[in-house]
Amino acid sequence: MNIIAIDIGTSNCKAVITGTDLKALKTFEYATTPITPRQGWNEQNAVTIFNAVVKLLQQSIRFCGEENIACVSFSAAMHSFLAVDKNGVPLINMITWADLRSAKYAQALEKKNLAKKLYKATGVPIHAMSPLCKLMWLKAEQKAIFRRAHKFISIKEYIFFKLFGKYIIDHSIAAATGLMDAKNICWYGEALRLADITKEQLSELKPVEHYETALLSPIKKKLKLKKEIPFVLGASDGALANLGCGIVNANNAAVTVGTSGAVRITSNKFLIDKKQRLFCYYIGDGAYITGGALNNGGIVLQWLVEKILKQPFRDEKQLDVLFKSAAAVKPGSNGLIFLPYILGERAPVWDENAKGCFIGLTETHTEAHIIRAALEGVCFAVVDVLLALEETSGNIKNIYLSGGILKSEVWVQLLADISGKKIMLNEAADASALGAAFIGRKALGNVKSLAAAKMFLQNVKTVKPSAANHRIYKKYFTVYNDLYGKLKNVFAELTAIN
Repeated sequence: MNIIAIDIGTSNCKAVITGTDLKALKTFEYATTPITPRQGWNEQNAVTIFNAVVKLLQQSIRFCGEENIACVSFSAAMHSFLAVDKNGVPLINMITWADLRSAKYAQALEKKNLAKKLYKATGVPIHAMSPLCKLMWLKAEQKAIFRRAHKFISIKEYIFFKLFGKYIIDHSIAAATGLMDAKNICWYGEALRLADITKEQLSELKPVEHYETALLSPIKKKLKLKKEIPFVLGASDGALANLGCGIVNANNAAVTVGTSGAVRITSNKFLIDKKQRLFCYYIGDGAYITGGALNNGGIVLQWLVEKILKQPFRDEKQLDVLFKSAAAVKPGSNGLIFLPYILGERAPVWDENAKGCFIGLTETHTEAHIIRAALEGVCFAVVDVLLALEETSGNIKNIYLSGGILKSEVWVQLLADISGKKIMLNEAADASALGAAFIGRKALGNVKSLAAAKMFLQNVKTVKPSAANHRIYKKYFTVYNDLYGKLKNVFAELTAIN
């Protein structure tokens, strides 16, 4: 029997078909290009995404054969936001996590000293990514739409409404909205009051294993299904990526560096960081995903190569040349430090106004120094979140690394040297989809607990840090760690001027 895992991302939607052993057999994919009409705006067309999901389901059903499908299970990006009318028709484009229009409303919550109270209750740092802040923006700046809205939902809720005619949301996606009480697993009254909505305007909360079988008749006909198949709600992409990598306790951390980045652990405690640097999202079985998401991963290298060096970023041979030139530079780039916040930043600073900058630039620095400083800067940012996690949850023994960073041995070694930890290379592709397939099996009663996801844990290769380089980097990290605090007000002033 097969499981169809649907992964709804911000750049593409994919279907990963697995066997009951959860090994991928086939992948189908559709690009879903974000709509960016203005700087700071990031939207998607909900109808287009739903149509892509239907096409993926059609392809997957044809590939498997209806009689061989055990279930369909879903993964989706966090923080998406959509307002719909009484008929479920979108009133706006779906707003993604990357949209910054609600930044001033997030900052207003900070100024009113409400951020800490909200964070302690929900586990969601106050930031423009949060649907809570998006609701406040919509009410203030799109009053007519706010009044017309029947429901405020995420993209996965929209898809389930279109499939089943019901508004339901899994605990994991709800946990990332800033609207859910993370301890009591219910909608949080204070957040709803600030957003000026009622719980009736939100979906019904359900466990990640919840499934529906009664497809609406037109959809069932479109998919050419005769029997009822369980459609499992699943969870958020971040939570499922942890499961798909086998990270099921706080001793191991999953680190991903692709275009952006993330550092996450799984814990059986609701972990709140006193400095509000980390998120803590409930997934199920008393487990929480704690960590931080970074805006600036490989996008920093792409920016540097394309915009500054004026070279093609997709040319892997040329990138190898750049990495080799960076490898020839001594640790610390001859006193050059790069703060990599070119897209603002989420963890650990949660500041839309944050900016990138080179500190320590002199006439002795070359292109190679600048490249190495940029690579080191991204690693410093990852380690910044790792240290916040260790302060909050205790020592992290192992780092399981995945993402595009694995293509560069130089960059992986830098992360090992700067963190001072052994790096386990985890080449699990489509970890979120595999996590969704795992939840599918759990929904069917084939596995008893989330802890069984440790089956996915793999270590293709171990990269050890250089003790000598780590001693050097500890000194540079002390300087790096002070930079944002010293420049925060400067960044805000530059934003105001610009």
